[in-house]
Amino acid sequence: MTLAEILLAVAKILVIIGFPLLIAPLLIWADRRQSAMIQHRIGPNRAVVNLPAMVVRGILFAPAVGLGALAVMGLTPGSERGALERALISTELAVFVTWLFLTFLSWRIHVGGAANRFEELVGSVQPRVFFFGGLAAHVVAALALGAVPKAASVLTGRISATALAVVMVASALYAALSIPPGTIGIRLAGTIHSAADALKLFFKEDFIPKKADRLLHSLAPMIAIFPAFVIMAVIPFGETLCFGDPNRNGTLEFADLTRLMQVMGRDGVCEGHAVPLQVADLNVGILYLFAISSTGVIGAAIAGWASDNKFSLLGGLRAASQMISYEVAMGLSVMGVFIIAGSLRLSPIVQWQQDHAWGIFVQPLAFFLFLAATCAETKRVPFDQPEGESEIVAGYFLEYSGMKFGMFMAGEYIELVASSALLVTLFFGGYSLPFLHQDGISVAIGETVLFAFKMNHMAVVILSVIAFFGKTILMIFVQVFFRWTLPRFRYDQLMKFGWTKLLPLSIANMAVTALVVTMIDTASPGVVAALDVVADLTKIVAALALLAIPVFIIATMLRPTGHRQFLQSSATRFAQAAGGTKAAPMQA
Repeated sequence: MTLAEILLAVAKILVIIGFPLLIAPLLIWADRRQSAMIQHRIGPNRAVVNLPAMVVRGILFAPAVGLGALAVMGLTPGSERGALERALISTELAVFVTWLFLTFLSWRIHVGGAANRFEELVGSVQPRVFFFGGLAAHVVAALALGAVPKAASVLTGRISATALAVVMVASALYAALSIPPGTIGIRLAGTIHSAADALKLFFKEDFIPKKADRLLHSLAPMIAIFPAFVIMAVIPFGETLCFGDPNRNGTLEFADLTRLMQVMGRDGVCEGHAVPLQVADLNVGILYLFAISSTGVIGAAIAGWASDNKFSLLGGLRAASQMISYEVAMGLSVMGVFIIAGSLRLSPIVQWQQDHAWGIFVQPLAFFLFLAATCAETKRVPFDQPEGESEIVAGYFLEYSGMKFGMFMAGEYIELVASSALLVTLFFGGYSLPFLHQDGISVAIGETVLFAFKMNHMAVVILSVIAFFGKTILMIFVQVFFRWTLPRFRYDQLMKFGWTKLLPLSIANMAVTALVVTMIDTASPGVVAALDVVADLTKIVAALALLAIPVFIIATMLRPTGHRQFLQSSATRFAQAAGGTKAAPMQA
């Protein structure tokens, strides 16, 4: 194994570990922010980093200058080969930077007021208008570049790259000049508060009960957080990197790292060095994943027993029985995916979805069963009975403080990241995008090609990585919103739901899937061709959904806020019907 291969392996491990650690504080912030919005109070926004104005201006301006210079040097084509492709990339980026800057500026003006005549003009337009106008400008720019003759492609590329550099520098310069003199408090919408809380845990007192088992008490948080990281090792997060091998020696050297193949064939066969963006591609990938995830129950059980506290013991027993019960349904619910893909490895499962249809279309029932089971495995609402604040105080980590408590808390959110990544891999195409192939974008229905656009290998890999992590973040926040929309079950309802609902449905789904796959394997070629057309139509649905969901989320966030209080509880309604509650302040 060469040094270059070792460095690539280390880089993949750092990505897999760094992503959950980066997302966990943001998830804590999201949970707190949702709680603040529902309870009509200020969210976590107290932590602040005070920086001199010149430093903030440099942070805003210097990266834009560097990226602008890189755009001119890297995106300006010197020949007709790839000229239109680079022109399209630079033009779309220029449009993106423009509408993003105007949208953010309009939002800031509506919140804090205009400072000059230009801001008054920008503030006269709602942020949502800039947002939707920018989306329309992307389509117009793409259609306009599609009509550019090949002879003018080099000139068009140079103009678009220059425009990108000018837009980036101008927007960053305006933002830098808008910073007032003095000291600027950086809060980053309250996300620094979560990072400060995590840092503060390192200095908290580590309390251990007198009669607790000190060894097991310290070991339990490590066991709880370990499976969440190891699960990510078998999940592919991007297309396979293909490096050139000019020396034909079969070993990957540093010189080969700069030789990414420009355009690959549709078959995706790499003639050089193939480096999968996956830490470990095991033959028993999903079985390994379930085996490792099941060890998390040991950490919860040990934590409850070693704390010498009856409430912790109840929480540990609840966690153990709950996780073991739902592991059965979780494993059986995805058997249909394995039957269809014909493999236990996650890479072939993603490839099957890329070639045919996403798992959500061929196994919709399995998706909802697996989602419910993973929510129970991660012990989040409505399956947070092991914590049970209303009846067992805090459950199995009641007697934990400092960083040990932080490991339990971080482990819960890292499990959420891992389960979302697995959901994306099994049911939402993993790193694949509809109609994106190794050689570029090809929109086709059956044998009819509607649109084709060649892309180099590096662009395809970057898009696949962005697609995987983007879909994972979206699925994470879908599960986060469960916390404030669903009530907690009683414990008997929880166990009954797992054994009498999820388990029979999982077995039925597995049996029906096996029967349908057998029928398709023996069907006529006409039926298979019709199914391929249906699969292509599902890709159109998936592509439209991927475009519509972010647009809907951002448009909702840009919508003018309005607060409306309403009565919920029966006690409040009865009090209101009886003439209202006492308005005078309470007396001691």
